[in-house]
Amino acid sequence: MSGSPVLNGPQTEAMLEVLVDAQRLGFLGQGPVDRHIEHAMGFADAWQRARPGLCPVSIADLGSGGGVPGLVLAVATGANVVLIDAKSRRTDWLAEASWRLDVAGRVRVLNRPVQEVGRNSTWRSSCEVVVARGFAAPAPTAECAAGIVARGGLVVVSEPPEANTRWDGLVASPLGFSEVVPVATPVGHYAVLR
Repeated sequence: MSGSPVLNGPQTEAMLEVLVDAQRLGFLGQGPVDRHIEHAMGFADAWQRARPGLCPVSIADLGSGGGVPGLVLAVATGANVVLIDAKSRRTDWLAEASWRLDVAGRVRVLNRPVQEVGRNSTWRSSCEVVVARGFAAPAPTAECAAGIVARGGLVVVSEPPEANTRWDGLVASPLGFSEVVPVATPVGHYAVLR
């Protein structure tokens, strides 16, 4: 696959149904579900802008909640995706949703605190891309992501529009990030740590 991933018509319809259920259950914020899908796809646009041609084989989603962006990226990219959430009600639902979307063979759902995942030898440095949407403040997000992202990989985090420098203090920190690339797209703002 080259360029930014996309969802086809049937994939979009299936995703809409799944995410409407996530909203009904309180796992996904309010607002039009198609906007949540667009925002999730913005993560792929952000990593493409930071590293053109990147087609990750492995992605981790910190605090997956209702599956945005992790489930959306699993369907759109064909990558192996690890969905991490500490709440069993959500992880049970994420496992069911991955079956509904026909990606269960490539999706692993972990019911544990994110900060523990990067310390586990199975998951340490295991993913080319780590994504986070509304997970935590910059320092804890970067610390959790640093344990999971592979050497040379990227961490992509959604950002409020006015937050241009929140991640700068993490560059050259012991976490190993050397650069923060701010990416503004029509569907959202992102910080890419590499």
